[in-house]
Amino acid sequence: GKSTGTFTIQNQVGHLSGHVAIVPFLQAPGFVKVETTTTSETVWPDISACQGLQLIVTSTTRDYAGYRLSFGHHRPPNAFPYIYGYKTHFTLESTTATTNDEEPQVIQLPFESFSDDWDAGTGDVLVTCSENPEYCPDWATKQNLYSIALWGEGVEGDVDLQVSRMEAYGCYATSTTTSEETEEPPTKDTTSMEENQETTSEETSTTSPSADEIILEDFSLTTPLHEWGTMNDPVMGGKSHSAFAVVNHQDGGYGQFVGTCAIVPFLHAPGFVTLNAGGGLFQRKTTFPNVATCQALKLVARSRVDYEGYYWSFGTVHVPGGKHASGYKTPLPLLATSSNDWIEVVVPFSEFSSKWDEKTGHIQVTCAEDPQYCPDAKTLQNMKRMTLWGEGVEGNVNLEIQSISAIQCASGMTALEQPAQLRETNNNFGSGGSWMILSLVAGVMAVVWTRRRRRQSRHHDTTTDGTASGAYSFVPEIQLPETPPKSSLCHGQGDLV
Repeated sequence: GKSTGTFTIQNQVGHLSGHVAIVPFLQAPGFVKVETTTTSETVWPDISACQGLQLIVTSTTRDYAGYRLSFGHHRPPNAFPYIYGYKTHFTLESTTATTNDEEPQVIQLPFESFSDDWDAGTGDVLVTCSENPEYCPDWATKQNLYSIALWGEGVEGDVDLQVSRMEAYGCYATSTTTSEETEEPPTKDTTSMEENQETTSEETSTTSPSADEIILEDFSLTTPLHEWGTMNDPVMGGKSHSAFAVVNHQDGGYGQFVGTCAIVPFLHAPGFVTLNAGGGLFQRKTTFPNVATCQALKLVARSRVDYEGYYWSFGTVHVPGGKHASGYKTPLPLLATSSNDWIEVVVPFSEFSSKWDEKTGHIQVTCAEDPQYCPDAKTLQNMKRMTLWGEGVEGNVNLEIQSISAIQCASGMTALEQPAQLRETNNNFGSGGSWMILSLVAGVMAVVWTRRRRRQSRHHDTTTDGTASGAYSFVPEIQLPETPPKSSLCHGQGDLV
């Protein structure tokens, strides 16, 4: 291939520039690309509660028609091994009499516009996400992007893209609207650990996440965020039973957990019923968003029966000396209601404890009494498991759940740092010309200038490794640093086929 390009960082702006040329023997345009590369130590923030990716860019080549963005390493069935990631095409607004090349543009790329079924020769999407959901970005990829790449591909011409920001937008946990621009949300009564009261009839039946809130589950969605299932005390000889279903309703869906907590014969005491995400015997493991900057959990629910044995737990930590008990647990105060209004139950993390009685569910030592039983940072970064219980009290359980979230979260995310060292490499590949691998950017790119061209019928490549350095942050907003970022090992492939 004959394409050339460079990537530099100056004044907190990443600059990809170059020229996409015709690959002589293919008689078709090649590409240039800048991409992150992931190591085992790389951590990407969870953006599964967001609507898409957003770029803030300027360009002197706004009419170039080959700009693309990709992320992840998922491959569709039967794809060539060098085709990976979800990709989409994007265009820039042309310069007009009222605009200039230095005026920033906001490019929003909804996840529905990405597909992992794309042509290796042109970069064009072959089957869109809307045409076949099989090719839509999956939940696991959005929880851990693995890599991000910016391309100039499949169109001959000059490439000039200056990226000042890359971020996830439309996230439950973030807001780009100032308080002066936002109307005050409807007032809601909140149920805390100290009191429990129903919402009034004037309240709406749905809730809206605020700027300091991270959604952990939302049963009003077409597909819940996690796989939920029940497990009861018959695993230990009990007689309790329960069931769970997602109910689709004209006013919004909700999860319904129903059952009976019965006496365990050989114990002569009530057993338990549970609703789990990530904790059942036959359930897949799941990942929860990082809520380490939050102060409390919020459950939007309603109980259709008077039952005093509701509990709430999360995590997998085991107390030293404990047998089966795991996770941080707290009682869940809910009064029965016949109304369709939802009740918000807010429980500070300080009310959860890992020291609780395996037979009754009662907290034995509170977090306030001994901080060693308070939720730890590792668990809050990924709870792995969440459970709602009917335990220690004989009776019927009927709990309807709209959503679960973490609230009072600090804005922004902690910067992620990876050790590395910046270096620039020049390589000559005969008639292929020379090409460079340069440092990259903040959580957005780690970097590489690349040149390559592929066709599905043939593939040869040459790889060169380098490293990049710096510090970066990602969700909710990514500001490119003035200095090269710390990131992971970089590698490039040229269109030298």
